[in-house]
Amino acid sequence: MPRPALHSYRGQQFTLAQLASLTGIAADTLRHRLALGWTIEQAVTVPTPAQRRRGVVVNFPGVLGTDPGSTVQETPEITFSEEANS
Repeated sequence: MPRPALHSYRGQQFTLAQLASLTGIAADTLRHRLALGWTIEQAVTVPTPAQRRRGVVVNFPGVLGTDPGSTVQETPEITFSEEANS
């Protein structure tokens, strides 16, 4: 039995099944997009029409570097130096 093809995305190797699990886009949809000549970047980041209706853009977990952080700040902790104010 042949091994599933690996696709390089953001410096890591994934099967279409893994990318489907991470993105919420069906593996068949990803396969079809690639067959149409889409790049892997396009195939995994362009939401499906159903995802657009739900407002989903991309739901990669933070382990891939797309997460802004583990906690949300209620009050931004931003400071400015006096030099920047003059």
